[in-house]
Amino acid sequence: MMIYLDHAATSFPKAPDVAEAVALFLNQAAGNPGRGGHRLTVAASRVVEGAREDVASLLGGDPERTVFGPGATFWINAVLASKLNAGDRVVTTSLEHNAVMRPLRWYEKKRRIKLVTIKGKLPDGVPSTDEIVASVTRAPTSLVIMTHASNVNGAVMPVAEVAQAVSPVPVLVDAAQTAGCLPIDFAKTGAAALVASGHKGLLGPTGIGVLLLAPWFDIEALVQGGTGSRSESHEMPEHLPDRLEAGTVNTVGAAGLGASCAWIRERGVEAIHKHGRQLLQRLVDGFRGVPGVYLHGWNPDTPRVNILSFTMRGKDNGELAAWLDRKHGIMVRAGLHCAPSAHQRLETFPNGTVRVGIGPFNTEADIDALIEAVFDAYENGIA
Repeated sequence: MMIYLDHAATSFPKAPDVAEAVALFLNQAAGNPGRGGHRLTVAASRVVEGAREDVASLLGGDPERTVFGPGATFWINAVLASKLNAGDRVVTTSLEHNAVMRPLRWYEKKRRIKLVTIKGKLPDGVPSTDEIVASVTRAPTSLVIMTHASNVNGAVMPVAEVAQAVSPVPVLVDAAQTAGCLPIDFAKTGAAALVASGHKGLLGPTGIGVLLLAPWFDIEALVQGGTGSRSESHEMPEHLPDRLEAGTVNTVGAAGLGASCAWIRERGVEAIHKHGRQLLQRLVDGFRGVPGVYLHGWNPDTPRVNILSFTMRGKDNGELAAWLDRKHGIMVRAGLHCAPSAHQRLETFPNGTVRVGIGPFNTEADIDALIEAVFDAYENGIA
């Protein structure tokens, strides 16, 4: 038996059409998009641009301002590199992933930016819009960076409210945990930019991520090189997406991502979210009957994606997670989840938690099996 409940790390299985789309591309369309006019180049271009349309349609972006790259982390770094200068002030939250915190700390140390971290109230650590706005208006601020949902406890941030309230200060949204899991209409958020991973809630391959840019917000290219367009010039093209897509795009990843986004759109993000919330509530209700289980960062009144962190009194998190896999075939993640700042805010540092990430293909039987397995750990110990 194998039950996968680590979707906050990466999705498994992928959307039903992803493997077929990748294989079809490699076998029939694996040219280099924009580099020439022969049939394989044309086929590859159609796949990439079709995927761009699929992603933009799902997330509410403009296809021309929807850009592919190696991942969400790459695009976060690209925005920061383009926008931050010595002495700039940046506001963020204490629930951020290291994809945000590590580059910000580097800029704080090396570029002497002023970094302000807003700590929301417990139990979930989500700052209110008023708290963030008050910090932004306290002093000139260059950028606000927020996760859309914590990868530790799943709590959703009020990113649209914040973006509209602090305008014209730009807001960068890390949607790694919400894209594909929660309805997103980027054009209506008021955010300057949004980044997402292809391999998590979007159910696509690893190694590809997307950047969505508002019409009024632009960044400089972090990487420069060939694009297949304006080949006569030593300068990067001015138009998007070419200006930000130096080198050959991950065509294989785009083929898979386009297929997964099309599948999500057909199934409906609302339906996926509702399914996950029902399973999450089933898990929470079931854990209430297991002695020694403590839920971290849980607030029933806070909107959330389908992530839950817990610990069990007297049990080592890593040993418990390994035992769940070894004895019951249940895969969860133990530790700090690349988000030490969030764990410090939730008071689970340095030991972290055991994290459950529920995906669209999980069932009630999967959740019941996890509850029974954790109860087994309580009754019989870990062996």
